[in-house]
Amino acid sequence: MAIIAIASTKGGVGKTSIAFSLAKDLDYRYITNDMSVVLNKYKKARYYPKKIPLYENTVYDFGGFVDNHADEIMNKADIILLPTTNDLNSIMKSQILIKTFKHKTILVFANMIENKKDYETIKTEIHRYFPELAFTHMRRTKLLKNALEAGKSATELFESSKQTQYVYRHAFEEYTKILSLFKQ
Repeated sequence: MAIIAIASTKGGVGKTSIAFSLAKDLDYRYITNDMSVVLNKYKKARYYPKKIPLYENTVYDFGGFVDNHADEIMNKADIILLPTTNDLNSIMKSQILIKTFKHKTILVFANMIENKKDYETIKTEIHRYFPELAFTHMRRTKLLKNALEAGKSATELFESSKQTQYVYRHAFEEYTKILSLFKQ
């Protein structure tokens, strides 16, 4: 049972797709302050553009903008999952968020990784100022995007056929490592 905040002030880093998949696989609520297709794909999804309620067993997907109500939830979250890509703007915005919430448990999610160098660049730049932070990663894949579009979690999409198991085998292995962190 947990409160999980998926946050970054940088858009396009994969917040919504990972938040949706985790919420669905954990059978948690999904709450967002940003309009999202998830509202049409998941019965436990809710949109709160203003005051955001605090619930246990919830994945919060915060839009790529500053929101004082989101900050309140992040201060109460058990963990903040911070999607970051190998882009200087993404890394800089991640560092700002980490500084703001350095008192919280933060897991940096190096997302859309093309190669080992991408991952190492993100890790090196963030560890320069925050050497204690834990990291996880996921290669560039359509697993999460396609799962969201199908209204399925990554697990449901992966398990849907032999073909999807073959196509997404490496990405799913990385995803299950992330998912297992929240099932503990």
